[in-house]
Amino acid sequence: MSDEQSNEDEGQKDKDSQIIVNGTHKTVEQETLTYDQVVRLAFPEPIPGTIYSVTFERAKEPQEGELVEGQHVVIKNGTEFDVTDTGRS
Repeated sequence: MSDEQSNEDEGQKDKDSQIIVNGTHKTVEQETLTYDQVVRLAFPEPIPGTIYSVTFERAKEPQEGELVEGQHVVIKNGTEFDVTDTGRS
C-alpha cells in the first residue's frame, strides 16, 4: 500500500461527525459516544450527583432511544441529542 493510500485510509477513520446537542451543533471525532461524553457535551461541568436524561435520534445504531449511564451509541452526521437535568439522585 502506498503512503498516499495509507493517509487516505487514516483520514477516513478520523473523519469528524457533526451532531446536535440541545440544539447546538457540535463536532466530534469519535464514532461512538458514551452517556458521560454526551452529558459533558451538553454540560461541560456537570454537577456531581445530578441525574441527566439523554435521548437521541438519527443515530447509526441504535437509531433512536434513551441513553443511560454505562451505555453508548454509534453516531453519524446529524445525530441529535437532548440532554436534560432531571435533579439530584
